[in-house]
Amino acid sequence: MAERVAITTDYITLQQLLKIADLIRTGGMAKAYLAEQEVLVNGEEENRRGKKLYPGYTVETAGQVFEIDSESDVEANEREEKAAILARFQASQDKGSKRVAKNKPTGPSSWS
Repeated sequence: MAERVAITTDYITLQQLLKIADLIRTGGMAKAYLAEQEVLVNGEEENRRGKKLYPGYTVETAGQVFEIDSESDVEANEREEKAAILARFQASQDKGSKRVAKNKPTGPSSWS
């Protein structure tokens, strides 16, 4: 069974997919991975790390199958909600750190 990979852009590169799938740790490892492992994109062997993968493409490698798909409306809403929650949390943390900073003495007289 293919693992669905939802993307938020028009396409991703083969290198990005390999990183998302945890088959490589860094982008620099992609070239070596593609030289050593067989990678099939839509059934054809592929060795270009910059190969653009669009929704509907299928990638097979290391006994795994990945199906590229567009992010659904539900997934987009969840991602936006998580981003809003994170932004509110970070804003509350920034306010707390500003309060502490105001109480700290500054200047040469506080260095001793």
